[in-house]
Amino acid sequence: MSVCKHETFSANVAVNRLEDSGRFLAEITVSCAQCEIPFRFLGLTVGLDTTGARISPSGTEARIAIAPLGEEQPDYSGVTGFEMKITGTH
Repeated sequence: MSVCKHETFSANVAVNRLEDSGRFLAEITVSCAQCEIPFRFLGLTVGLDTTGARISPSGTEARIAIAPLGEEQPDYSGVTGFEMKITGTH
């Protein structure tokens, strides 16, 4: 257990355009600015979803679908992502 109180934070957001789909994805990470321990995102499923939100297998990167305000999103009825179930610990 860390003795750091995690009082200040560092965040990074990478915005990606998903080629050939017309969609966008924000990839977000957060860490403690004092001890540099990464934070995990809670309550999201592991995977990728171009119409919603998922997390990386480590839980330290949120992958959230985003869109320009007021713009219609392309009708993309094909595969919109994937979900992973993580079992056990290593």
